[in-house]
Amino acid sequence: MRTWRYQRGDVPVGCLVGGVVAIIVVLVTIKVAPLMIHVGELDKEIGVLADRANRREYHDKRIERSILNKAAQLDLPVTKKDIDIKRTSNRIKVTVRYTINIDFPGYTYVWDKEHFHDRPLFYN
Repeated sequence: MRTWRYQRGDVPVGCLVGGVVAIIVVLVTIKVAPLMIHVGELDKEIGVLADRANRREYHDKRIERSILNKAAQLDLPVTKKDIDIKRTSNRIKVTVRYTINIDFPGYTYVWDKEHFHDRPLFYN
């Protein structure tokens, strides 16, 4: 008669380790995925504003106000001092730097994020 290998209810250690790793990955993904989507939306908005900077009505204060409004909608910690807009005669450079704290059980990850957009200006 043949005996079964796991007859007594033994669980392979590899299965337990894989399960723990899968649970950790899911928990990290639940915390980080929405945050990364919001950061991407803010980056897209900054790019759109930099592209529109050659229009007369898009002056630096309006661009700054639009970035702050979008960051507030997305619950991102962007303040007025985090935004740097440099405009020359033929280029605009928009830089936004901020820090996001991601809290995990027992650990806080500090994510330093920088958005940089450099666009040419074409005045009519």
